[in-house]
Amino acid sequence: MLLSGRRSGACRALRWDDGAARYLCGAMTQPDQVLGTRWRWLAPALRRLAGRWIAAGAGCDASMAVSAAPSARDGAPD
Repeated sequence: MLLSGRRSGACRALRWDDGAARYLCGAMTQPDQVLGTRWRWLAPALRRLAGRWIAAGAGCDASMAVSAAPSARDGAPD
């Protein structure tokens, strides 16, 4: 919310990376572009802080479990 000014929807700092084929946080990968020319001098600090704010590299906090796909024998629709 701090960078994007939004309470819902995608963050404006979200960037697509073709090489990695995934979205990345622009505050970490392209902080100078996220901040714009007026605030570009804050880019190194933003890169460091963004990693802490989003806990980059700290692991997944999702609470999902993988289950087996139902088979035809289990009465699952085709």
